[in-house]
Amino acid sequence: MEFLWDFLNHQEGPRVRDHLSHGEVSVPDFPKGVAAQLLSFSVVLLLRFMDDDVASEFKERAAVQSLVRLAGGYSSRFHPAALLRKQVLSCEKCVRGWPLPPLPEEEAGREAARLEENSEVNACSSLIVEIMGELYSHVPGNHIVSRDLEDVPVEKWPQPLPGLCGIRLPTLFWPRAALEVLTLLRSIGSCCARVALQVAASLEQRQRQWAEKTLRSRQRRNFVRMRSSTKLLSPVLALLLLLVALELLSIQRVHRQSAREHQQYLRFLKAVLQFTENLEVQSGLGRNQWGKVVALTHAALLRIRAFGERKQMLIHLAEEPE
Repeated sequence: MEFLWDFLNHQEGPRVRDHLSHGEVSVPDFPKGVAAQLLSFSVVLLLRFMDDDVASEFKERAAVQSLVRLAGGYSSRFHPAALLRKQVLSCEKCVRGWPLPPLPEEEAGREAARLEENSEVNACSSLIVEIMGELYSHVPGNHIVSRDLEDVPVEKWPQPLPGLCGIRLPTLFWPRAALEVLTLLRSIGSCCARVALQVAASLEQRQRQWAEKTLRSRQRRNFVRMRSSTKLLSPVLALLLLLVALELLSIQRVHRQSAREHQQYLRFLKAVLQFTENLEVQSGLGRNQWGKVVALTHAALLRIRAFGERKQMLIHLAEEPE
């Protein structure tokens, strides 16, 4: 069924049904390979609902057995949840690849001294460690290196993401409340991805200009602040991506929320989305307002921690008995 939904229905998939019914594709020109795949999976679906005595003869054939195995292991590629997971992994890869060559010793020393005096940066760092520690406690044991975050270097914090995004997630017949949550999670993921891409582009451009000595004095100072901010932004994005991945895994528990709790949860996700949208604006090539990034991050982290302490995230609901 997931294969047929992927091919026929999902908005970001091939949407074969829509293209055929609207006359956008000529039936004689329809790709034979696609038609063969559709027919093959349709046969498998048909065999599932046939009487055993009728279907047994077909199921014994090697080709049919191979199709049944493929169908049994198929997971959606074009469901919004699958696309969100793909986006999470792509964003994490982009952040991991941010070009951060060392600064000249004099500049690095001045910036280190400035950061030590910045209480808001220190507060953000403490909040990130605290919230990540809480999120790590909800990662399944077989997808985590260590429960003690102090044993894990910052660059390895996103390590559970590939495993989490590989856990099979049913995608058929989601309730409306789950789809509402998924829409917000996708929007958060999209903003994180855009932030990661534009920061990477800014770093690459400014680093090249730095090497070519074409930056003016103010631009050099701004570049140094940008590099410092990315050291804060990198774990923040890792935190958001881990939050999105974990909430997605628990999304089917949304029915446990009361109407009031659900509205509060949606407001929380919208606040996180607003934060990522603000990050996108302030970190854009045309703005480079890196000083504001720290203040925005601090406020958002406080809100995430406060909501987490109320145990109203979906990861907390997953701990309750059915």
